[in-house]
This record gives sequence, structure tokens and C-alpha cells, in this order.
Amino acid sequence: MKKIIVFILALLFLPITVLAADEVSFAQDTNISIGGYALTISGGGVADQMVVGATNVTFTLSANSSLIIRSTTRANLVNNLSLDILCGDSYSQVTVSGNSSGSSLVISPSGTCTGTTGGGSTPSSGGGGTPTPPSPTVPTTSTGEVTVTVSEGGKTTLTTDESTKASAELPANAVSASIIIKIATSTEGTVTGSRPLPNGRSLVGNYIYDYTATANSQTVSNFSKAATLTFTYTDAQISAFDESTLKVFYWRESDSQWVALTTTVNAANNTLTAETTHFTYFAVLGAVPDAIEEEVPTETPAEEVVISDGDLIKNPNASGLAQFDIYIVKLVGSKKFKRLILSPHVFESYGHFDKNGDGDKGWNDVTDINQATMDSYTTSDLIREVNDTRVYKLTADGDTGAKQWLNMSANDFSVKGYDADSIYNINATDRDAYTAGLDITASGTSPILNTIIIKVSTLRVRSLPSLDGEVLTQVSQGEVYNLLKEQNGWYKITANGITGWCYSGDAGSYAAKQ
Repeated sequence: MKKIIVFILALLFLPITVLAADEVSFAQDTNISIGGYALTISGGGVADQMVVGATNVTFTLSANSSLIIRSTTRANLVNNLSLDILCGDSYSQVTVSGNSSGSSLVISPSGTCTGTTGGGSTPSSGGGGTPTPPSPTVPTTSTGEVTVTVSEGGKTTLTTDESTKASAELPANAVSASIIIKIATSTEGTVTGSRPLPNGRSLVGNYIYDYTATANSQTVSNFSKAATLTFTYTDAQISAFDESTLKVFYWRESDSQWVALTTTVNAANNTLTAETTHFTYFAVLGAVPDAIEEEVPTETPAEEVVISDGDLIKNPNASGLAQFDIYIVKLVGSKKFKRLILSPHVFESYGHFDKNGDGDKGWNDVTDINQATMDSYTTSDLIREVNDTRVYKLTADGDTGAKQWLNMSANDFSVKGYDADSIYNINATDRDAYTAGLDITASGTSPILNTIIIKVSTLRVRSLPSLDGEVLTQVSQGEVYNLLKEQNGWYKITANGITGWCYSGDAGSYAAKQ
């Protein structure tokens, strides 16, 4: 498929500009000018075609189209599809997702928008005038939902029926593509039934806050820069607490406990401020007088440290043997993954780890980070060897571990909740350091099976246990497969997603049982 990747399309002044292909992808925020109105197409957007005219811009859409078009001058984004226009405090926006193939979206900016309106609304002021675009401002809303951009960040505030507020602000370059963040309230009972509060701590007010971040309907787990969270409270809500004990806590799924964030208490303004690089449930908790407090972990803020794709990281202050664990980083868009290097033998099998070329095999190239920074990366346990199509799920146990083949279709892989972006490509030494465990199938784990190893450079897999069988695929020397059935010197296996028969040869000269 032909594709145009638009990196920067800065303020188009030509009367008509056409980008046409089978698909136009906007790899990052893209700026255009329509009749003096500055519009931004958010990074990650996709359309079949874009035509920029003197007074409007036209997008040809498909079922896969996804676009966010924003005006930082709060222009009324009048459009032919009657799409809602979101009018924020400092911007206006139209969002498109999954329109039918071949339909067109025409946006004709004019005047200034007010409120959230249908696409055909009349601008509240102005008309055909040409405004002077101001300097970029942070997208800001008071609805509990905002689109955060790469270049500007974003901020939103939610006001509860208790007259308290919860807000989140992400700085510029906290994400690699535009995301939508939302804040929602949940009553204490709906959350703490499965997430009990620590002993000696009580909730301030009636609500726990659910913060979420998504990009194209996919959850964004971590941010490159910390988000600032601010919560307000009333004097009545803290009448039973010592104000100095108030802290912002978050629910940590990895070990099922509430963790205290480093919190700034502003008693004069009744506000709490904390920073985090990930979203989850957040709660304002205070210490109950005379109660025996349960010791709770406190998260140190993540450091401002530059970590690149492929870097090695460890936390030298981790407890026990974890202080020696070294992880390799993988960055995919706004997703941040880490994978444990199993042992020194595996570590030294990767020659490229020695980035500074000092001959230490990479041991001096490991970056020390704190636990908060470590926790901002999602642990990945999925790998594939560079010459092997199979994806394995790993389980580490000290310097040893087991691997289980995810023996399922791509659709089942997705349905089971696995993330293809988290798959690491590794070498054979790394893969073979893990012992083979049971296959994981769409219905669970498979029974224990014998395996065969291919002993010739290539071996055909046929539809029947006979040379008369149709050739379905082929396998290569050194590859190992589960033996499903044996018949007259033929082995039934599943290779490359296809089940068929391969010939063992005389005395197992082609393929042999292990």
C-alpha cells in the first residue's frame, strides 16, 4: 500500500495543496493555515487524502481514518458532517474516527466557537476576518477531559459535587503523540472493596479519582515526563484529620497496594500537589488520630533522566537481589517497556551493549535509576528470536527461567490482551537460556508433548504422511517442534501456523525425536 508520511507541513500558503495516496499518515503534529486560521492535525492521524484550499480543508476518509483537528485561536470549525466542536478554554477541536470509506470531511474555520456545538453551528462572533494567531497555548479544559498534544501538553480540571477539584497537567513532550486524558470520580465503596485502604488511613471526602490516558482507544501506561496532579479539599472534610498528614496515594496494581506519592500540602489554599508518570486510581488520604498506622510505601518522584530505546537500566537501591537486575528498554511511541536480562552469560552475548567501546561488554553502560523511574516502565515478558517466527512468554526465576510458546492465532493473541509492541527481538543464546514449558493456546496450556528437532537445512511439511501430500510449508535445521502424532516414519507438527507432516528420514536423519 502506498503511504505518505507527513512529518511537518508548516503553514501552507499556496491556494490549493493536495496530498493524495492510498493513505496519508500524520507522524507528528502538523500545522496548516486556512484563510489565516492556524489549524493543527494531531500526530497519529490517518486519512486517504487531504486537500488544503483557500477557505477550507477537505479530508477523504476511510473506515480506518482517525483525525483530531484543533484550532488554538478557538475558531469555529464548521464542518459538513455536523461533528461536535469541542470548545476548550484555549482551543477548539473536531475529532473523527472510523467514518465510511470514501466520505469527505470539509472544515471551514471562521469566527470563534462557544460551548460544544454541532458542526453546522453559526459562529458567535467575527466572520470572514483574518485573526492573528497567538503563540501556542496549553490545551486547557474544566470538564475532566482534554487532548494532550506533543508540543503543548495539556491540562484539565474536574469539579465534584462536593465543590472540590481534581486536575492533571502534562507538560510538552510528555507523550510522543496526542492522547486523551480523563478524570472520573468513583465512590469509596466501589473501589475499596477490592482495593482496601491501608490501616490507620481514611479517605478525605467521598471520592476516589480514576485517571485514564488513551491514544486511538489504546491505554497509555506511562509518560516521558511527570504529570502534575492537584487536589483541593474543604475545611469540613479534614475536621477529623491532622492536615499535615494528608497525602496523595495511588493504587499500584503490580503488588496490589496503595502507595503514597511525595505530596506538597498548601494549607492556606487547601490544595495537595503531587507528580506521577502513570495513571491509575488516586485518593487523598489522611491519618486517623490515635489509630495504629500501617506502614505504607512512599514513591520517590521519577528522575529527569534521559533514557533512549535500547538503553540498559537498573536500580542499585532496590531490595535484595533486585539491586543487581539489569533491564533493557524498548520505546514504542508513548509506550515504555523494560525486559529483564536473565544472567551475566546472556548479557555478554549481546556485543552491541558495549556502547562506549571500552571493552567492558556493556557493564559500564548501565544507567542507574530510582524505583519510581523503574516503575514508569511496563515489564515485558514476550520475546521472539530474530530468526524464529514464534513468540514466547517468559518466566524468570533468578538466573534461570522458562519459556512458553504462544501457540495461537494473531486474533487470539490480541483477544488475550497481549501487546505486539512489547515483543522483544532477542538472540538464540538468550532464548535458549530458558527451558521449554507448556505451550499457551487460546484455550489455556497444552498437554506435555514430545518434541522433534530438524536435522537438515530445509524439510518440507506436507498435507499427508506421504510424498503424495501437498507441500504446505517448510522448516529449517535446528528448529524444534512439538510432536503431535507419529505414523510410519512421519511426524505431525505445527509449523508457521500450519499443521502437517514431515518425514523423519532413515534413522531420524531428517528429523529426530528429543
